[in-house]
Amino acid sequence: MVRKVSNSSAPGNLAPSPNTLSVPATTVHPSEPTPPHKNVVQIVTYSSRMVDNVSDIVQALNISSSASIKYGTIKGAGSASIVNENKVNQSDLNYIVTVKVTNETSPVADKMTFNPIPEMENSKFTDVFGDCFISGFTEGGEFSAIVSIKVSDKSKISAVKAAAEAEIAIAAAPGLSVGTKNSLDKSKNDVWDDTETTISVNWAGGGDLKPADEKWDLATVVDVATRFPHLVQTCAQRTSAVLTRYTSLRSFNEANARNPPEDKFRILDYDLCSLYTQDLFSAFLAYKNIWADLSEMMKNPEKYRERDPGTDVPKPIQLTPQSLNEARLLARKALTQITDVTKELIYNPALADLDEQGNQRPVPYTWPGEIRERMPILHHGLTIREQADLARRDTNYGLLTSAEVSKIGQWARDEDLDFAPLIGDRARAQTSWLQRRHDGLFCTLDASASGATLRGLSRVRLHGHECRSPNWLAIIGGQTRSKRCHGRLSGIGFSTGEETAATAHADGTHHVVGRGNPNHEFWSQPLADLKRTTACKVRVEYEQGSGCLAALIVLDKQGQELTSWKEYGQGKVGMPAGLKSVEQEAPDERGGWVLAGFWGHEDSMVVTSVGAIWRKA
Repeated sequence: MVRKVSNSSAPGNLAPSPNTLSVPATTVHPSEPTPPHKNVVQIVTYSSRMVDNVSDIVQALNISSSASIKYGTIKGAGSASIVNENKVNQSDLNYIVTVKVTNETSPVADKMTFNPIPEMENSKFTDVFGDCFISGFTEGGEFSAIVSIKVSDKSKISAVKAAAEAEIAIAAAPGLSVGTKNSLDKSKNDVWDDTETTISVNWAGGGDLKPADEKWDLATVVDVATRFPHLVQTCAQRTSAVLTRYTSLRSFNEANARNPPEDKFRILDYDLCSLYTQDLFSAFLAYKNIWADLSEMMKNPEKYRERDPGTDVPKPIQLTPQSLNEARLLARKALTQITDVTKELIYNPALADLDEQGNQRPVPYTWPGEIRERMPILHHGLTIREQADLARRDTNYGLLTSAEVSKIGQWARDEDLDFAPLIGDRARAQTSWLQRRHDGLFCTLDASASGATLRGLSRVRLHGHECRSPNWLAIIGGQTRSKRCHGRLSGIGFSTGEETAATAHADGTHHVVGRGNPNHEFWSQPLADLKRTTACKVRVEYEQGSGCLAALIVLDKQGQELTSWKEYGQGKVGMPAGLKSVEQEAPDERGGWVLAGFWGHEDSMVVTSVGAIWRKA
């Protein structure tokens, strides 16, 4: 079990940082902190909940969104960064535990007097004084702990979530147990195996919360959170400033009344800016993640696949250095635009309000979701089995479709099977009577007899598409789809070893997925006999966006072709320029893995995408 704990900062000030300008010193001296007293009246707020993203953490800790955008990181007042954004984004589960304690304080604003500056232009009032002043300080304490849990085995997320929530549940008083926690079977400690837990703790007030040699874990977090109000009672400190509007002072209103009607104090209203800056901060974080993901794609493009173009994704970002860099520059430009808007709000808070027509003001940057939907997808990070499990829980994004899960779902959980990712293009939906295509899914495992033991393929023969219809689009200089797909892979003939020789088709196999071709000139040569030779690799060659496959090649351990169909010529012919080549290998040759079949998409004319299926012997 790996359980990492990081104390992100020593005891320090975690005061919320308000969205206001700094104000000059006044003649009012704030009172000293209240000395410890046994009967201090306290207001205590406990909170322990699951959070989905960094924005939720910022809101829960009452941290200034505009300040986080300005500094590019999440800070408490006068402290270093208190949230590890990368750790939160990479974790499967994130929880935040907060305790806020406020000791009773007496207001002192009624004892203050406004002292205007002579000869100051009243239009610059906000620049000099801000929109409010500090009338005192809140005394008490604040404690927060961010718990991030990364689960290696994704099938255990639900169990880890239940265990974590049972441990993090805070009792109403010290010594009082929580029912959910007691009902948890404590003997099942293996739920924490293969998990990584990171705990970041910050506090203000309360003194020493625990012995220095005691580690931070979930039990310690809950224990400290429960005892924290009592600790603050004897060791309080100033946690935040009390901000009061100038209009609440009689002396300010009297001074403003003496000003001419055309030269009153100009106080800007920032009430709407808080909600607006939260939206800006969410977009800022989204673009930071996009920029980081695009940088990773530039370093390791082989781990990703491009999205298929369609109505939802009209211009997918290609896995080329130029395309990725252009997208990264767009993300960087958006970060700069968001920062500029945040600065402009200081002098023009009306930007957060509706325009003269009562409509929401447009933002200068593109919605980050539009770029995210065009970005390539990570496909080697998860096995098909993991993708199928994720899709069933509706937490999957851009991996397997519901139709694909339905097709291979009965096989995907078999640990003796390994599904390789699909290579090629998914068939587009029919858009007119001219485009009579459908998206058909196939899986050669469906040919196995019900209840029979799965075997590897015994024979494989590949079929190519033959255009037999006239190219009636030639009169306008075009080509029909049948003409464009001439020679491309149309079907896969195979046998599983359960059949008899008498029932074989003309091509020597017993089943076919996709569309078979009766013309033997469009059959791969030779017929692959996988009982004698083991297939260890499958190579797929295709042109991005063409909607068909140029070649499918089955190879042995030495790289010799057992059978192949190539649109550009059979035998040892080199792949022409413009095609992409992807190889899929058995998970472990020494483990006795064999080629068990293929799965993919076809459109009644050609195979549009294909992936190998391997079985552990």
